[in-house]
Amino acid sequence: MAPGIYGADTGMTRTATDARATAFGFGQRRSWVFSAWWYPAVLAMAGTVHAGLAAALGQSAEIGVVMMVLGGIFAALGWACTAWPRFTRKPPKPASDIPRVEQGIRITPGMIRTMLIASALGIVALVVLTPMGGSVEAVPLLGMLVAVTLGVAAGLAYTGRLMKNSAEVYSRWLDRR
Repeated sequence: MAPGIYGADTGMTRTATDARATAFGFGQRRSWVFSAWWYPAVLAMAGTVHAGLAAALGQSAEIGVVMMVLGGIFAALGWACTAWPRFTRKPPKPASDIPRVEQGIRITPGMIRTMLIASALGIVALVVLTPMGGSVEAVPLLGMLVAVTLGVAAGLAYTGRLMKNSAEVYSRWLDRR
């Protein structure tokens, strides 16, 4: 491997010596901390939507309530388990694979668009192609699917923006530290 911004080739991955590695490492740590509580919270939000729509339509809200409770518990556990990396003043571990981080930054907007379009098509297919899809009984389920899709898309957008702006976010963290 030719010398450049990368150190020795270790076979599977290349060790980054790029100046951006620490900032990307900080972005990765922040993304992990965010994901630990956000995605369970999306489950709780989807449960809330399901329970609300089911109650409004006079249906059983039990599934939605169970999802709310489980999502809330797991979100709280995720937040608690990531308290140390959330509040630490310890410098982040530098990112070890800069090309992969850059690739993630580039492809995240396309992934979000693809996921939203595929989910919309899937929900429309459920409504049109299934016997009960267009009925009122399916509304809580469809609402839940929409909530999950939007929650996951929002999480991906946030982590993508966090990684894209990791140098600025890292600089602000250093100033506060």
